[in-house]
Amino acid sequence: MSIPEYVPGPADWAHLDQDSARELWSELVPWVEQVRTRYDLGRVIKKCWFRHPPLLEELTAAMYAHREAYQWTKKNIYHGGMAAWHYQVLWPLMSRMKSVTSFEECLGDTCGYRPTPAPTDPDLAEFIAADVDQRALRVAEPPRWDGVGGEVTELTFDEVLVFIDNGQAIPDDPSDDFSAVDIDGHRWEYDDQAGVYKPAE
Repeated sequence: MSIPEYVPGPADWAHLDQDSARELWSELVPWVEQVRTRYDLGRVIKKCWFRHPPLLEELTAAMYAHREAYQWTKKNIYHGGMAAWHYQVLWPLMSRMKSVTSFEECLGDTCGYRPTPAPTDPDLAEFIAADVDQRALRVAEPPRWDGVGGEVTELTFDEVLVFIDNGQAIPDDPSDDFSAVDIDGHRWEYDDQAGVYKPAE
């Protein structure tokens, strides 16, 4: 099992580029202000809410949940999602506001938010290295290919090297870095244009 590549979504603040951040701000700000007004939450969600990163993340998540619950659907317009948003998202967030961020130092026009450093234990890297070292090596599974449309249609150069190192792939010419290989009875050839190995036709 390998971890799939993470593709950030449009609400992952840490990974947004300028255009994406601008779009998200333009959606979030009016939504938050509407919620503050509609639910009379001006004293709970103070006007400097956008300066508080933990609350910014929470409100972004709440907005997305709100969008999902309130969006038009032909399947069932009389659904319980809107009620669920109130008792599962909005009011629980309001009740734990003090644990999400501190507005106590925010007085008048002055925002008192100060981020608290989160130091990392200096032994973390050593601990991880020791944990990894004591585990068994992963044995790569040979790709399954039926010659028509099997599960695996291409392999990277590094993946083929793993199979060769494990003895699961046999290169035609060991002296050629890009030699065709036999994996589990199937021939794979390197495609120069694509930069990957593909099953031989």
